[in-house]
Order: sequence, then C-alpha cells, then structure tokens
Amino acid sequence: MHLCTLLQHVWIEGFSAAPGLTQSTVFFADMLSDMPAWTLGLVFLVAMLITGETGFWLAGKSHFKSTEEATERITSVETAVLGVLGLLLAFTLAMAVSRFDTRRSLVLDEANAIGTAYWRSQAIPAPEGPEISALLRQYVDARLHYFDAGTDAEHLRISRERTAHLQKELWTRAAASAQHDPRSVPAGLLLQSLNQTFDLESSRWTALHVHVPDGVILVDMFVGVLAALLVGYNFGVTGHHHFISTCVLAVCIATVMSVIIDLDQPRHGMIQVGQQPLLDLQQQVRDNQ
Repeated sequence: MHLCTLLQHVWIEGFSAAPGLTQSTVFFADMLSDMPAWTLGLVFLVAMLITGETGFWLAGKSHFKSTEEATERITSVETAVLGVLGLLLAFTLAMAVSRFDTRRSLVLDEANAIGTAYWRSQAIPAPEGPEISALLRQYVDARLHYFDAGTDAEHLRISRERTAHLQKELWTRAAASAQHDPRSVPAGLLLQSLNQTFDLESSRWTALHVHVPDGVILVDMFVGVLAALLVGYNFGVTGHHHFISTCVLAVCIATVMSVIIDLDQPRHGMIQVGQQPLLDLQQQVRDNQ
C-alpha cells in the first residue's frame, strides 16, 4: 500500500516538475487529432519494425548464452506482453466503437426531432406556423452544412453561428404562438420538440469532442513497441531471423491501431458517421413545400 502511494506521488510530482513532458503530451494529442489515422498507423508500423530489428541486434550483441530453459522464459514473457497488448487493443477498440455508435445514433435522433418539430409546425396557425416551417427547412440545411465542414475552422464557426441564429428565431416564433393562445396543445408540443432539437444539437457537438483518452492510445503504442522488441530479441537469442513473422505481427497491430484512431476522428478519415437521416429529412421537407 505504501509502495502504491509512493509511486503515485512520484508520478504526479514528475509531471508537475516536467513542463517539457506536459508540452510533449499536448503535442501528441494535437498530432492524434490532426494527422490522418493511416499515416499514424504507418509511422507506428515503421517504429515496430525498427524496434524488432533493434531487439534482434541487441540479442546478438549481448553474448547471451542460449539454453532451452532461458528461451522458454523469454518466450513466456513475450507471450504475456502480447496478451496484455491484445487486451489493451480490444479495450481501446471497444471504447472507440462505443463513441462512434453514440455519434451515429445522435444523427438519427436529431433528424427525428427536427422532423417531429416540422410536422407539428404544420398545426400552428399563420403567420407563425409557415414561418417556423420555413426556418426548420433552413435549419436542416444548416446542420448538413455544419457537418460537411470537415476540419475547416472558419467554416465550422460560420455554420455554428448560423445554427444558433436559427435556433433563436425558431424559439422566438414558437413562443409568440404559445403566448397568443396559452392553451394551445400544438404550440406546447412544438416547444417541446424544439427544445429536444436544440438539446440534441448540443449533444452532437459534445460527442464530436469526446475521444478515447490520449494516454490510452499512448500506452497501446508503447506496449506494441515493447512487444516488437521482445519478439526481435527472442529471435536473436535463438539465432533465427524470422523477418516475415515480425512484419505480419507489426502489420496486424498497426492496422488495429489505425482503425481505432480513425474511428476516433469524427471530422476526417475513412470511417465516418453518415448523414443519411438528415439527407432524407431534407428531401421530405423540400417535397412538402
């Protein structure tokens, strides 16, 4: 118990006393968010291959006396590290898939909420009803425009400002309709739908910024490199250089890491959440004009 407390104290003090380490962590986080996943995967693959060759070279330089018992012990450690790496990758992949599924379900929920508000606005008398319907058609376009912006910061800012302006206009007109007739059931239902629509916009915004912790990705990469080092060292101890086996292992691990990072980059990459529910809604409200 005392040892755990001491290690925790050293860890915290080490980070607070090493601003360079903190800056490196921030740089790593920016790199994960900006660099394409498959580029990071390729860099990680090269790092694993170099580390594997380094392990083989170290075994040759160590003049280690290879015995059957020693080889079995090294193999046991290698197997344990690969097992830990497998668990870490499975855990991290589950985290990334969970966040991806959340973003995907929010698209459908938002489309349903906007659609419900649109159809309920049809029951609101003029002039507010037609105005709200027209604004909701613009709102659908604005939401699609926002998620087509990718990583363009200026595009994102303009689109979000447009969304906030439309929300204000929608709520003003819906509130005016409710004030004209406080007992109106359609007006009350419309306000409820609009409130849900605006909440889901905030939820989608938050979901875009909830990622797998950078520390988890860093630990995965560290254990992957360590595993490659042990594999290379084991080959060096036995005196047999199985470069193909090392390549296959590195490619498998780097591919899984690339998928994890790609799933965790909602703004760019090969694996993206589709906007089809909003596209279908856009077509429906246009046909209903």
